[in-house]
Amino acid sequence: MNYKLLNRIFAGIVFAVSLIVFLITVQPSVSFWDCGEFIASSYALQVPHPPGTPFFLIVGRLFSMIPFAENIGLRVNLISVFSSAFTVMFLYLIAVMLIKSYRKKEPENLFDALTVYIPAAIGALSLSFSDTFWFNAVEAEVYAFSTFFIAFVIWLMMEWNEKADQPDNEKYLLLIAYLIGLSTGVHLMAVLAIVPIVMVVVFRKYIDDEETLKKTAIIFVIHAAVVLIVAALMWAAQTSSTPPTPDEYKDIDKRFIVVLGAISVLIMAALYKKIFTKNSFYIPMILGGITLVVVYPGLVKYVPKLISVTADNDYVMDIIVSILLFAAVGYGVHWTAKNNKPTLNLVSKAFLLGLVGITTYAMIIIRANEEPPINMNSPKTFTELESYLNREQYGDFPTFKRRFSNEPHQMGIYTNYSSDLDFLWRYQMDHMFNRYLFWNYIGRVSTYQDSGVDWSDMYGIPFFIGLFGLFYHFRRDWKMASVFLVMFIFLGYLTAFYQNQQQPQPRERDYFYVGAFFVYSIWIALGMRGIIELMIEKFDKIKNLKPALGLVMAAGIIVVPVNMFHANYFEHDRSRNYVPWDYAYNLLQSAAPNAILFTNGDNDTFPLWYLQDVEGVRRDVRIANLSLLNTPWYIKQLKNTSPYGAEKVAMSLSDRDIDNLTVQRWEPVEMSIPVPPDVIKEFGVKDSAIIKTGKLTWLMKNPVQYGNVKAIRTQDLVVLDIIMQSKWKRPVYFAVTCSDDSKLGLDEYLRMEGMALRLVPDKSDAGSIEYINEPVMRKQLFDEPEGFSRDYRPGFKFRGLNDSTIFFDENHERLIQNYRNTFMRLAVHYLYSLKDSARTVETLDLMEQKIPRSIVRVDNRILHDIARLYYAAGAYDKYKEIAKEVTETAKLQLKNNPRDYSSWNNPYDILLTHYENLKMYKEAVEVLNQLSMYLPYDESVKQLLNRYRRLAGVDTLEVK
Repeated sequence: MNYKLLNRIFAGIVFAVSLIVFLITVQPSVSFWDCGEFIASSYALQVPHPPGTPFFLIVGRLFSMIPFAENIGLRVNLISVFSSAFTVMFLYLIAVMLIKSYRKKEPENLFDALTVYIPAAIGALSLSFSDTFWFNAVEAEVYAFSTFFIAFVIWLMMEWNEKADQPDNEKYLLLIAYLIGLSTGVHLMAVLAIVPIVMVVVFRKYIDDEETLKKTAIIFVIHAAVVLIVAALMWAAQTSSTPPTPDEYKDIDKRFIVVLGAISVLIMAALYKKIFTKNSFYIPMILGGITLVVVYPGLVKYVPKLISVTADNDYVMDIIVSILLFAAVGYGVHWTAKNNKPTLNLVSKAFLLGLVGITTYAMIIIRANEEPPINMNSPKTFTELESYLNREQYGDFPTFKRRFSNEPHQMGIYTNYSSDLDFLWRYQMDHMFNRYLFWNYIGRVSTYQDSGVDWSDMYGIPFFIGLFGLFYHFRRDWKMASVFLVMFIFLGYLTAFYQNQQQPQPRERDYFYVGAFFVYSIWIALGMRGIIELMIEKFDKIKNLKPALGLVMAAGIIVVPVNMFHANYFEHDRSRNYVPWDYAYNLLQSAAPNAILFTNGDNDTFPLWYLQDVEGVRRDVRIANLSLLNTPWYIKQLKNTSPYGAEKVAMSLSDRDIDNLTVQRWEPVEMSIPVPPDVIKEFGVKDSAIIKTGKLTWLMKNPVQYGNVKAIRTQDLVVLDIIMQSKWKRPVYFAVTCSDDSKLGLDEYLRMEGMALRLVPDKSDAGSIEYINEPVMRKQLFDEPEGFSRDYRPGFKFRGLNDSTIFFDENHERLIQNYRNTFMRLAVHYLYSLKDSARTVETLDLMEQKIPRSIVRVDNRILHDIARLYYAAGAYDKYKEIAKEVTETAKLQLKNNPRDYSSWNNPYDILLTHYENLKMYKEAVEVLNQLSMYLPYDESVKQLLNRYRRLAGVDTLEVK
């Protein structure tokens, strides 16, 4: 039997199954979050957000040119599809190698081979159908491709481990060095694989005393435990309930470094004879750490810094210094070979290839100088590239200080946790890593943010098999097991520690840790193999053991990959999900020709960039992202560039003024914008004050407050200047997702025209909620086009929102709610401004037809408002149907939280409103009896209770 061929067949099957599933479930175009930016940047080789992904963009450009599919977004999505399928295949091959490594023999027969290959396949497919990996596999993000690099280099590591005694074994290590360098142009996650790789090399080549190695390993664990305990005590001592100053951040970091460093030095000095020996466990760890630092920050950050310092941003000198750097490393390769220094020669060649790998970052400088439409940070020189790679746009954050935020919405970190240690464990480690691990191998309650773990789908079986696999690997091969445990810690807990995430996060961050989940799936493979080996050990005298082992393997296939596939398929099938594309299209079509559109975050910016840059939709609209308006380079780009021929954004600010903009103290002040007579006539202005003065005058308050200091941000100054310089000649819009504090107090002058609010020189008479452009709004909502228009044509697309077979996660639901708000604004206008009940009902009915509440969940408070609109419009049958749903939900909410009586549309208000409308007076009495228990002295509650008692025909005694 050709077992190598059989092994390859299994690898091919694992690859094919994964590829087919990912192809079936891949997003058909752009996705939310960073995907739109990455696809657009790939398509035109642009400059995305720091620290950049140049190699991903190069590969993305190639994929965009191959006619896999008509849609460019889908073509780029296929990078993740194929790289994920290869990752699964590599995991299978790695698991087989690990089993062969500790068995130290080839399969003896076909059944023996199957007991190796089937467990490996189970582990590999557990990764395919895990929540995080599958999510990454079907969209154009960097995490799937980065995981591919991890899988590839770890497979090469195992190949080298098998062939380390062969003459040409170095080729594997050199290829690893090149791939690690290349991977930095995708994501830095793969760089962490360096430490386990170096550990394997040192174990295999330089350590031959097993007993000494085990003793120093124990010493290493004790050393690490002591350092962690001391660190924990120091964190626990930090119980401050107020944010520290920037200087205090630095002091805390220095204190930690000094104390922990001193402890390490003392321990190592006391045990130096045991630690610094050839066979010490410290050697591979120290060498791995040094190699990691050489690559990052060494190669990635300091090489550009070296060039920028020596060349002083002179382009000719940049090239000369770069050539000299490569020449110096090349000479090192030549010198070490000539002088017979094999280890140094290997290191020199590896460094050279790693350096070649990171040269993809040259694309960033080259393309930045071409001023593409997406040119984040505009890194045109090596000095600017250094800033770009250091992510200086996002500011500094401390490494050891756990709670450090100055953001108002994150202040709870100081009061909800007793100490930094409490925050480190409960939020950063348990909530933001353990929970994600459990999601993938136990189950997930829902896709709502911060949701917990659900045991009902998989019963934790994959998780427990993985735990057993970790234990069993240490039992059979403790050295290789320690390598993969270190890898899991680095890609999991250490990554979580380094990122130092503050609570809350804008989205779940499980994708950061997919490398750790890759390791865990390897342990599932080893766990399945361990179960088989234990059965063989315990029941070796049983003659017909093969059928039982076959049943175990069959059961493993069912309870792990098949069960995980079944549990996760619906939530990960994006094959007909066009919500991100449609949302971006609808927002762009909400703006009149040649408009300036202010947007708020990733999801109302990146998909729009994709539609403009890749599919050519509404390139006349200049998108101005509010958060980026706090950066000088972005403001200058809006002012000085005209992508695709779109007009530059007029500003009175010079480039020097822009460089000097910063947060300023600001007291509320009256501001005004001139409104010429022709503009008054054009807009049909009715506001007598504007007609009389020729000015739009309003009170501009401070948007933000830092302690007692009222302030205005850079973005607000720029928005104000853009509005002033537009002079009503160019339409100015705010996306509906923009927060109130970003609108400069102009809310009364913002008229809705779809998914955006247009600044107009006229105040609404009826109030902002009814201030709409009815003809445009009606076209947007009632005239859904068959295809799409690249030019301005009102008419929203609602593809798939009434399809129960398509899954919409929390992010989709939240953004789709903006559609409902648009429908409701139009319905309110018909009801209260035009007194047209028929059109009110028509609008609400169309909303339910396009976005059924049975498919896209609606918050009960919003549903309550919808019911009230039906009631006010006289559609009693529809009102009763919805009111029944609303009251049932409100009763459940009241049962769970009976003290919720002061929030907006609280359950008490909701129930009393509908009980009044439905003449359910006895039920109203019951609700008020409950409320009076919590508000016994509230006169209004007593009066209502007496009223409903009279209406219900019951006793009207006062409540005591």
